[in-house]
Amino acid sequence: MPTLPVSRLHPPREGLTVPVRGLRYHVRRWGDPAARPLLLLHGVRDCGATFQFMIDGLCSSWNVVAPDWRGHGLSDRAFGSYWAHDFMADLDVLLDTLFPDTAPDVVAHSMGGNVATLCFSMRPERVRRLVALDSAGPMGRRLPVDARRVLTDWLAMARPGKVPGGYGSLPEVVERILASNRRMSQVQAHFLAEVSTRRDEDGRYRWLYDPVLRFPLPTLHSAEEWRAVWSSFTAPFLWIGSSDPRPEAPPFDDEHVALRRSFRPDAEIVRLDDTGHNVHHDRPGDVARLVEAFLQR
Repeated sequence: MPTLPVSRLHPPREGLTVPVRGLRYHVRRWGDPAARPLLLLHGVRDCGATFQFMIDGLCSSWNVVAPDWRGHGLSDRAFGSYWAHDFMADLDVLLDTLFPDTAPDVVAHSMGGNVATLCFSMRPERVRRLVALDSAGPMGRRLPVDARRVLTDWLAMARPGKVPGGYGSLPEVVERILASNRRMSQVQAHFLAEVSTRRDEDGRYRWLYDPVLRFPLPTLHSAEEWRAVWSSFTAPFLWIGSSDPRPEAPPFDDEHVALRRSFRPDAEIVRLDDTGHNVHHDRPGDVARLVEAFLQR
């Protein structure tokens, strides 16, 4: 398969390394450094570069900043320390480092949205407006919590595992991505394959994320837990949900939309038709328009 060109209207202007709680975080920046800051927080097993398609759809000038979470992308791995409070504390430090004098607008996908809402519930003054992409909320009324499963997964995460087999070529990675998302184009899949993998010394292509991140991440479970945390989260809030979420993502059916409205009656909720969990890949232009319309009010 030949290399496919990827049109990037807004290529990153730089990448930098930021120290965060003993780890080196990789951070990408796009756009005008003097413009309003826009922080992008990716989901589990992704990286900051996976927002590229949405960034291409932005019409206004932004100072876009997208870190790779611990254990993801080009940031350091953390030897199994991937609980929700680890990511939340990392975000708190990143905000001090990257935005010491301002509260940025934030767009967060999946796990990134969960971490963002937890952090901003504790630090409501650190965010101006928040957009959550198919994330941020309960998975249903999961009580009682399966404590044995949580602890079993933690023991597995804390023990070094075998190296994944990987892929023999970049086109194999592309095919894997296309198989997981029927809406994605070849061009998009090729770009994601390039930014989400590395070629190791044995010639195999492997995902950049820490393999232990295949296990479920310990976080809040029940609607009651989320409601208690969000009691102090007051920033203007837009939820963008998918029409076809995957099983481990927060559902966006009518029942759970109503549940979200009970948390934040003032929040805006939009469900995009013909989208899977990665709404910013399936309809990036529409997501960009919704984001800018909301952030510019």
